Amino acid sequence: MMKNIYFRSVIFFMMGMLMNACSYSENENGEKAIPITQVSLIPLPESVVYGTSNIILPNNMSVSQELPDLPAQLLKETLAEVMEIENTKSATNENAFIRISKDNALAEEGYRITVSAESIKIDYATSKGLLWGVQTLRQILLQNTVANNGDKTIPTLTISDTPKKTWRGFHIDVARHMFTIDYLKKIANCLSFYKINKLQLHLTDDQGWRIEIKKYPELTTIGGWREFDKYDKRCIELSQSDPDYTIDSRFIKNNNEYGGYYTQEELKDFIKYATERGIDVIPEIDMPGHFSAAIKAFPDLSCTGETGWGEEFSYPVCAGKTEYYQFFKDIIDEVTALFPSKYMHIGADEVEKHNWEKCERCQKLIREENLSNVEALQNYFVKEMANYVKSKGKKVMAWDDAFDAKAPQDILYTYWRDWLSDQPGKITQKGYPIVFMEWGRFYLSATPSDALLKSLYEFSFEPQFEGIVKNNVIGFQACVWTEMIPNERKFGQHVFPSLQAFSELAWGSRCEWNNFTSRLPWHLKWLAGNGIHSRTPGFIR
Repeated sequence: MMKNIYFRSVIFFMMGMLMNACSYSENENGEKAIPITQVSLIPLPESVVYGTSNIILPNNMSVSQELPDLPAQLLKETLAEVMEIENTKSATNENAFIRISKDNALAEEGYRITVSAESIKIDYATSKGLLWGVQTLRQILLQNTVANNGDKTIPTLTISDTPKKTWRGFHIDVARHMFTIDYLKKIANCLSFYKINKLQLHLTDDQGWRIEIKKYPELTTIGGWREFDKYDKRCIELSQSDPDYTIDSRFIKNNNEYGGYYTQEELKDFIKYATERGIDVIPEIDMPGHFSAAIKAFPDLSCTGETGWGEEFSYPVCAGKTEYYQFFKDIIDEVTALFPSKYMHIGADEVEKHNWEKCERCQKLIREENLSNVEALQNYFVKEMANYVKSKGKKVMAWDDAFDAKAPQDILYTYWRDWLSDQPGKITQKGYPIVFMEWGRFYLSATPSDALLKSLYEFSFEPQFEGIVKNNVIGFQACVWTEMIPNERKFGQHVFPSLQAFSELAWGSRCEWNNFTSRLPWHLKWLAGNGIHSRTPGFIR
């Protein structure tokens, strides 16, 4: 009997607590006060100070007319979802419930959000900071609490926020396996939601040429297609027991060929879409190695007059055939004209040089230019292409393979080869900037796991990367290679929730691991609600 009384007492206590959490009380002024709730924000802002109660979101909520078009559109779409209304009205800034205020004392990407009973205000210094403030406010609004009478409420709070690094990048390989422009737009929405501001498109590789070059249509009509390679065949094999490995049929023809490409108009549309969402879209044309797709269309580009494979990597272009340098420059002309980004990535990784050692044309050029060896020949080729890219008003990026300690170039290096742990120290000590994206943790192509997720979140330069000049690390980049990622579902399983962990590391706001994992569940639900697949970590029940 005593056990039953105790049990019922506990039940009544818990019911009372739940009713209290969803009902109003009165504050010292006799006004309705709603118990404060907290929101799960990613990336975690620099400072979040909660008030004493929630506010009720007014049904006639208005948005400042001074908000630029895209941030206003994002806010109105979010409010329509939260408040279940078709149209959110605009109002003058001083009369709007959601209003903005310029504060030049804030950092370029910084913002401040103040939620009070009277209004929601976003302070900002630049359009970038305003956009990130809007994205944080969207997370707050979407996590509203519903009272027992149906009122939507959010906490009173003040958020002050600014990133620690200017480069928060994401890299997608579309050469191995492609994704539709619509899906790339969906990913761009996610990147912006989590304040990722750079997107590097790996548009060419041995496995396919994915960008229309109008002067050389064969690059896509021939170089854009391949017979199923070993990775395609492995995906097909695995798909027999695991449909998540099914190759997207939209990129298959004749039952044994994979390919396709993006037209310049399609890419122009995507670039505009991503740019509006605060994302700088950076093209990568990988050269002089990883060029088999182009060599298949133009065999004379190689030393041997054909595609092939060396000891480790594919045959590169022939650096000694300088008459073909204009071919590469023609491609650069079209790419730099299409992409408004001030950056272009020229690859220069994993160059198989054995053909160069045997090639009369390459050896002749080495002698004529007084180069020491084929390594110096690579540096010569990279310099020729880099200088041309610079002549187009662009800054040059290349993989850290392109770094020549004896004759370094003014390039933004993307560091990835973590087995060369002294490489970032060598580059940064000479004063050159790097984007840090080492293979072990920042490559999201590996089989995802809770251990890898935690390792990414808790990344530290020490002790593995001693000697690195941190001020010359302009930021971080997560990287996806798609050999074994043949569709959107598999892509999502590899990328999420690693992207959330990465965004917090890149923004510079990491907390302790358990705090991050406690904030993660809402974001996985948000992904699912937006039609994006993800992996559910084992620690989430």
